[in-house]
Amino acid sequence: MATLRFRIALLCLFLLLMVASLANAAEEPGAPPSNKIELLARHLHFLSMDAYNQYRYADTAPSKIAQRDLFYKVSTTMRLSLVGEDKTYFEWRAESGRSFASSFDYAGAGMHPGYWSFNMKSLFIGQRIGTHFEAQAGGIEYDRGAGTEATYADNDGWLEGYRLHFTPGVSKYMPDLSATIGYAGDFLQPNVFANFRRMEDENYMQFLADKHFGLNREASAEVDSIEAVRYTREALHLRKLPLLVVDEMIAETMTRVSDDPTFGWSGTLFKTIDRAGRVRLGAFVSDMPAGIFLKDKQIIFLNGDFYVVGQRLGPNVRFIPMRNLEVVLMGSTRTDNTPSTRYRGQVTVCYHFAGLFNRALR
Repeated sequence: MATLRFRIALLCLFLLLMVASLANAAEEPGAPPSNKIELLARHLHFLSMDAYNQYRYADTAPSKIAQRDLFYKVSTTMRLSLVGEDKTYFEWRAESGRSFASSFDYAGAGMHPGYWSFNMKSLFIGQRIGTHFEAQAGGIEYDRGAGTEATYADNDGWLEGYRLHFTPGVSKYMPDLSATIGYAGDFLQPNVFANFRRMEDENYMQFLADKHFGLNREASAEVDSIEAVRYTREALHLRKLPLLVVDEMIAETMTRVSDDPTFGWSGTLFKTIDRAGRVRLGAFVSDMPAGIFLKDKQIIFLNGDFYVVGQRLGPNVRFIPMRNLEVVLMGSTRTDNTPSTRYRGQVTVCYHFAGLFNRALR
């Protein structure tokens, strides 16, 4: 009950701040938009809009093929600014996929019948408070810091809760700070409206520090609590390295520090091999113990479905034949006896439509 009262008080404060911002915006001078399309373009922005086709092969053992299918994915993330330049805004992500760890659906060509699904997986309100703070509430996105889904929440996942983010501005040493509290679960319910009931529940907390050192260096460290199991996570992302065989590197660790402590990690290397940046080669290795996200034999969290748990390694190639079109080849193999996918290989073709739609609104 105390937690519920705290949430209600937090929401009331959030709404008061939004009303104050709206009142301030009403007093700001500015030329009115000349038509409805211009009005829409000033407030609505496509952050991403992507269409994918993917062929995937996966098996769990010799002669035990789990997937040999064609998949599709449709995904869009949009932001509606209510006041000024994203001072008060709504943001949402809608996409295909029926589970926390997958946004791809069967197209019907292969071993499995096709089906259609499309859900709004996240929807939240954001409010900038002054020049240094920002608050979010609703179906929010995970903050992975400098790391990836290899050691943390799958990119397709969802979270209901609240976040307060602090940005220090221009500072040589002070990192960005954020505190998140909410509910991580309902892994087979992708609809944010069905999950809004979890706004009064709490099983997830994250306290994150994230620091950018120039444009090409980023480091983060965090403390997490998931179903009362404590974790720490650190990540380092380096770009444009002056090395012959590697120009980008991501290293990340995930440590379970309570309830049967264990340690997981992942490393990824990339090399762009042409001056235009159209072809990039990469490889990863990961070791996420099978029990790192288990409590009482129940799954409490899901990292990326391409990495899952166990020891894995694999190559990838990204090719950009033309603007906004990507072709990505990825493969991975299990190198231990963890019960999971043994081999997985996929070819993905993606077209990015966001720029086209944003230009159409102007």
